[in-house]
Amino acid sequence: MMEKSPKIRIVGKGSDEEKEQAKKEIRQALFNHFQSLPPEEQKLLRKLEYPKSEIELVLINFANKETSLLMQEAGIEPYNISTENYHLLPPELYERFVGKTQTRGVTSYTKQGILLNAEHFRDNPVNFGATVLHETLHLKSHFSVKLQEKNGAAYYRAGISSFHTLQQFGYKGYHEHFRGLHEAIVTETGKRLLKKMLELPELEKEKNWLESDEAKAAKRKLAEEKQIAEDDIIWIDKNDINNWEVIPYLQQRAVLTYLCSEIQKEFSKQYKNHDDVYELFLKAHFTGKLLEIARLIEKTFGKGSFRMVGNMTDDPESGILHLESLKKARIRQIKEKII
Repeated sequence: MMEKSPKIRIVGKGSDEEKEQAKKEIRQALFNHFQSLPPEEQKLLRKLEYPKSEIELVLINFANKETSLLMQEAGIEPYNISTENYHLLPPELYERFVGKTQTRGVTSYTKQGILLNAEHFRDNPVNFGATVLHETLHLKSHFSVKLQEKNGAAYYRAGISSFHTLQQFGYKGYHEHFRGLHEAIVTETGKRLLKKMLELPELEKEKNWLESDEAKAAKRKLAEEKQIAEDDIIWIDKNDINNWEVIPYLQQRAVLTYLCSEIQKEFSKQYKNHDDVYELFLKAHFTGKLLEIARLIEKTFGKGSFRMVGNMTDDPESGILHLESLKKARIRQIKEKII
């Protein structure tokens, strides 16, 4: 039976009325997004936000359609995110909202919106489409809110990640547990949809260029120089081959690939191939239910391995270190079974 979505879970102290009010506010932010924003933000957006082009609207609709299909496969009732929830901003306004950052886009769970830095998308619909896919996957993930006595509602779970304040340890801010694995799942899923996105009639010119002998040769050379996979290079500029775009979180995706491969080997009768296991991680992204993947990781890599994976951040070095640790844990687990 399909679960109703968005199914927003409210945790923490608070009455039933307060929890219902929190749910109402989040749904308002999702389905009546612009009107739910503070008046000052509405004023800035009306004045400075860029209008979306026809092809950008097509790509947003594509992202909605494909992510809804994935939700449906995960047993979650799909829904569309209005195009008004996507904000294409000049870099100055993007920095004002997000801060100084090199990011192309960010998702606001509390405001149920997506901010896009227009600086990275001028005349580059492929990069725009890839970023919109990524952020839409984030926004449609499982979402939980924690009620706090002093600060009201604050997001607590998004996808498989969870947020914990560091005040109890004497630090400011918060720690996002499973941040690295969360990004790996979202990015790998987006990558798998890119080939289908390039089949859109509106991207025919871009597809023809990327499939040309000239583009393929440039990508091969770039892959060798940068030591990255060719299929991770999603765009290379025809007029400037030094202008290129690559799928991020390489190291975190390597960890996800290793997890899926080794779990499949350990449970080969239950899972026929790598993708059967990957789909479990994707399902957890939409449902927030981690028990099954936790059990599989612990049985494949040993006690404490699930907690270890949760400590992986989105930093490249963290991905490298966690992959090494998982490989060592796997060897120990295999040896223990032999003995």
